[in-house]
Amino acid sequence: MAELRLVTYNIRGLKSSIKRSQLFRQLHRNKVQVVFLQETHYKHNKTPNLSRSLYNLWFHSTSEYSNKLGVSIGIHKNTAFTLKDIQVDPNGRFILVKGEMENQIFTWVNLYAPNTGQKKWILDILPKIENFREGILIIAGDLNVSLNPTLDSSTGKSAIPRSALLAIQNQLHYSGLIDAWRATHPSTKDYTHFSAPHNSYHRLDYILVPKSHIHLCKDIHIDSMIYSDHFPVSITLQIPNSTTKTYTWRLNETILSKPEIKRKISERLCDFFTLNNVENTSPHLLWESHKAYVRGEFISSASFIR
Repeated sequence: MAELRLVTYNIRGLKSSIKRSQLFRQLHRNKVQVVFLQETHYKHNKTPNLSRSLYNLWFHSTSEYSNKLGVSIGIHKNTAFTLKDIQVDPNGRFILVKGEMENQIFTWVNLYAPNTGQKKWILDILPKIENFREGILIIAGDLNVSLNPTLDSSTGKSAIPRSALLAIQNQLHYSGLIDAWRATHPSTKDYTHFSAPHNSYHRLDYILVPKSHIHLCKDIHIDSMIYSDHFPVSITLQIPNSTTKTYTWRLNETILSKPEIKRKISERLCDFFTLNNVENTSPHLLWESHKAYVRGEFISSASFIR
């Protein structure tokens, strides 16, 4: 498999040519091929000409109302990329890019969530991503929320209500998205942002991938802080040799309106747990196995109805 190195970084301003040169040289030394930047602070439609830099292919989203926003995706000059489609937020908070690289279709998504109203913003953007995505999906950026406050915040607390946090977690789960760093560091406490006013650390910067692509991810690290109050997050992505279409199963909820189907599924689930909930069986393995089993039952029932 080929490999692709990616980094997401809330850079806290990139208008300085000196800062840009230093950052790009560092990324180049680390062999980064795709970079996701947040808070670029570029003025609306006034991004600098970066065609001669080490990262010469850029996609920007800037705000018409504030020069403290902005997200950008940059691709290294030695990495061939053919653009298929792009969706840009006029407020400078997200950009969706779809194209071909290494004979694979990729969808790159760069997010910079607001520091208030995160629940509504995240729940609004995820369906847009689902409708736009194709091929291998990578979502990177600053979500401005600690998804697991116990592990992702030095205070152990979240700044947003628990109900809002649960809604975000549930929507990510429903969308089949996994926090790639947490998947490989299940119990580690580490952070990507230092808040000087509150003297606290938080993990706000994420790389999210679909469950079907988590096996492609390796070497996921929180790197050293240099140019910002955020730490960059890097990941190496293994690229399969051939393009494969991904299929996300969705439950046809009309099946649940049929009493005989509901009764059948309930009985099968009782039998499943009776037979499989035995000594030395991991609860996590049992739960994941049950999801695959009940999915098969629903697919079978849907086929029977058709």
